[in-house]
Amino acid sequence: MPVPKSPTSQGPRRLLRDVVYEQMLEAIENGTLEAGERLNDEELTSWLGVSRTPVREAIARLESEGLVEMAANRYTRVASLSGPAHDQAAMLLAALHAWAIDHAEEATTDARKAAAASKLTASVDAHDVDAYRGLQDAVAALIAGFGNPLFTATEAAVRGRVKFHAPAADANIDWDAAAATAGALAKI
Repeated sequence: MPVPKSPTSQGPRRLLRDVVYEQMLEAIENGTLEAGERLNDEELTSWLGVSRTPVREAIARLESEGLVEMAANRYTRVASLSGPAHDQAAMLLAALHAWAIDHAEEATTDARKAAAASKLTASVDAHDVDAYRGLQDAVAALIAGFGNPLFTATEAAVRGRVKFHAPAADANIDWDAAAATAGALAKI
């Protein structure tokens, strides 16, 4: 007798390291894991309910994205907020976002609708850092609609760094450019 198929589709399988990465990234972005906080493997494995390997792989990825700092045999911690780190990443992210907005007609209709639905212009005009971070996510919805995994992954890594470091006291957020991006999204 053949094994019956599940009535609900499981979708594509996801690697545990990717799931752990996403959980840790979310915890860093929402402040559960605070800037400068030491990361202990045992505590993370207990919290996430996984073995050490996917935690270490996620930490390595977060380090490559500038969200975690490591020194061998000394520490592993959430990165400290840095204005220069924000500014460098924001320059690249602005270029990626400008290209996406200029080529918006090539994205799927759903992605264009998701990006245009963002009502962040007034909050960005008021220099609200949370609105600035939300604006980055709105453009990411547009980028997802291009169906280019390399573009999506690159943008996501840079966006994570920009969003994380945006609250730094010495971050130079280009509010005029952010307002222009929000306005352009609204017109898509």
